[in-house]
Amino acid sequence: VFGTKMNALGKSMSTYVTLPLLAGGAAAVKFASDYNESLNKVEVAFGPASTSVKNFAKDSLTSFGIAEASALDAAAQYGDMATSMGLPQVAAAQMSTSLVGLAGDLASFKNIGIDQANTALAGIFTGETESLKKLGIVMTEANLQSFALSKGIKTQVKDMDQASKVNLRYAFIMANTTNAQ
Repeated sequence: VFGTKMNALGKSMSTYVTLPLLAGGAAAVKFASDYNESLNKVEVAFGPASTSVKNFAKDSLTSFGIAEASALDAAAQYGDMATSMGLPQVAAAQMSTSLVGLAGDLASFKNIGIDQANTALAGIFTGETESLKKLGIVMTEANLQSFALSKGIKTQVKDMDQASKVNLRYAFIMANTTNAQ
């Protein structure tokens, strides 16, 4: 009788204690692996400028409500787009951390998910504007041209290289999101 009760207790403990511990351990390993992948992406995207992005991400939870790994992922995504458009890694790092912070601010201010804010802000690199309009940012070519002229830029937007267009769109969005910031 005692042996049967102990056997039942052992099975019960395996089910209610050991299995959750194993699941928790597996989740911790996956989290650590994902975090390391995020760090690797940041190092590749920003090279020598990656330290500033990593330092930014360490404070992103308290500053913008964005977990460190999520901030690293978003920054790396922005960095990949920025450098592929011709921006140097140092400028890409500054722009990317600024956009991650803005995404956090917009998510809070507009009561939307961080993914929706990041998707909209990716329009800086792609030129797509529909998701920005949903946030109240109307970034038409005419509006960009007018903004450029107000900043003393006389080059037509259609004649700009990709890096110049990205910088102009970035400045336009930063200027038009001051309430959220």
